[in-house]
Parts: sequence; structure tokens; C-alpha cells
Amino acid sequence: MARHRYRADFVSMHASPAPAVSLDFLPSAHVRLEAVAAHRGLACCVEADTRRRPCYYVCKPATRQWRALPNPRVRFRTAATAMVARPSSGGAAAAEFKIARFSVPALRDRLRCEVFDSRRFAWRRAADVPLCPDSLDPSAPAVRAHGAVHWLRWPDQLTGAQDVFAFDLRTEAWRLVPLPREVDERDDPWARKQISAVEGRLCLMVTTEAAAVDEEVLEVWEMAGYAEGRWEKKMAVSLKSLQAQEGNAMILQDLYSSDVAFLDTFCRVMWYDFLRGKMAEVEVNHVCIQRVFKYESDLIPCELGKARHPPLPARREETATACSDELQSSHDDADKLIRTNSSLIILPPPLAR
Repeated sequence: MARHRYRADFVSMHASPAPAVSLDFLPSAHVRLEAVAAHRGLACCVEADTRRRPCYYVCKPATRQWRALPNPRVRFRTAATAMVARPSSGGAAAAEFKIARFSVPALRDRLRCEVFDSRRFAWRRAADVPLCPDSLDPSAPAVRAHGAVHWLRWPDQLTGAQDVFAFDLRTEAWRLVPLPREVDERDDPWARKQISAVEGRLCLMVTTEAAAVDEEVLEVWEMAGYAEGRWEKKMAVSLKSLQAQEGNAMILQDLYSSDVAFLDTFCRVMWYDFLRGKMAEVEVNHVCIQRVFKYESDLIPCELGKARHPPLPARREETATACSDELQSSHDDADKLIRTNSSLIILPPPLAR
């Protein structure tokens, strides 16, 4: 059986010098990132070597700390994973976090839910969610906004309607958020839809082809009323000039701010300001990008759970490739606090030879 190799690059549009951030400190050289927390810079990873039993880790890449977690019921295939953490109080106290893992049971008729709580340091079975597991894209990271985590579901096979699955890790309640009526009723099977979060608000990106002219248009919708599911269109911009520069191979991955998007193309990633037409690029040594996570962290060490993590092992001869990240220093405490408005790029394993 082929040994899968995953690799993570931390990239930033800011050019200030900072320590390199990578995942090469983990005990395995073959880990796959499953989720990141919006606070404390925590990440959930899983052993990706198919010859071994899966092992889950929680880590803080900025301080190179890690701790092994007890495994959930790994015999059920993962459908989606999300992670949230309590904001830091300014000290080096233990980090409190939760992980939600949705898996596919044998009957494939619902989402099986397990929740890991760092205060108990154990997984707990939560109520199942009566949604078809195949309605979720397993490669789509969770989007945190309005106190919940969100995934855009595939269109319904019968009606074509599409919605957003929202799950609150605090109450373990879930709901379906409908898309804007104008978008949902539009007869355009080739429209590309993605969700993101900007300043804590859920956003919907819709890329369509304008009927009158041969060019693509990006619409950005923002959640204006979360309780009632009310959307407002914030922007509609032509992609003609961007495609003229970069060609049709570019892929829209995320929103960095309300008018700046994160995209990738062959061996490059970029931040593009739609209003000013300006671009910041970073070269990467890869062609295909599988996942993009927004990542923010400080440089304050913390306890990962209710007990201290084990000591770091000696570096292995075979480690994952370290990838540098340029971080933006905080004005308050440049020695201890670094805020990273970065995109974490997860690359798929190469084809088996």
C-alpha cells in the first residue's frame, strides 16, 4: 500500500521577518491537517500513513508544541471536522478547546457526531445529525462565524436547492442556513459557490459567467441577519482583468477581507485587491492545492489540555519539509505576540509509483 505524504505551507502577504512555522516537529512526518481554531493558533492533525492506525494530535505550530489525543471511532470515515478554542486571557494557562468530528455510519443515512473536550480530555458521543453524509464536501474546511462552524452543502439532487450546514459546538445544536433567494433560484448549474468568514460574518462567494459578455463575475454576499438567515449583496466585480493577467487556471480559494481574495495558480498563491487591482504573490513549489485554512496565532506557549504535553522527541532523519511563513508582528509585544493573517495550504499526496 502506498505511503501517503502530505505537506503544509504557511504563507503570508506580509514581508516582516519572523520565525519559520511548519509541522516538522510532530512525531510523524506524514500528518494531515483536519482543522484549525480561530483563537490560540491551535490545529488538529491526524496520522496520514495508511500502514498505521490513525493517531490524532493537537498542536500549536507557532510554538512547536504538540500532544497526542485519544482516538475517536476511526473505523467510521470522516465526513467533516471542526475545532474551536477559548480566546487567550494573556497568560500561559492551559488552552481550552473542542473538536467536532462528523463521520459516516454503515447505513450512510446520517452524520455520526463525536465531540472532544479538552477539559475532560476525552471524546464523547453527541446526537447524530439527520443529514446525508454525501451532502458535505470532505475537502472543505469548516468556516467559523457567528459563534458556529459552517459547511456549504452540495445541491439537492432533486430540487437543486443548496444551503449551509451550521453547528454550534457550545450547545451542540445544528441548523440549515438557506442561500440568498436570488442565488438559489438562479438557473446556472455552472455557478461556483464557496463560503468564507470576514470579520466574524459569514460570506458567500458566487462566480458566474455574465450572459451579455464573455467574462466571469464574482458576487460577494454577506450575512446581515444570522438569526433569520438574511443576506445582503456586498460586491459584484468582473474577473476579466485578473484572468487576462493570470489566465483561466487561477482558483479562488478564500476571502482575506471584504474586497481582497486569496487565489492560487500554478506554483503561486496570491492576494488580489478587487477594488485597487493590486496583487501580492508568493511562490510555492507545488501545483495542486487541496485545502486552504485561515490561521492566526501568538507565540505564547500554553498547556494543550488539562495536563502538560509530552517532551518533544529528537528530530527524525525523515521529516516533513519545513515551509517558512512571514508573520506580521504585533505592535503591543513584538517579542511574545505574533498575529498571522496567513493562509495555511494543505497539499495532497503525490501519486503512488
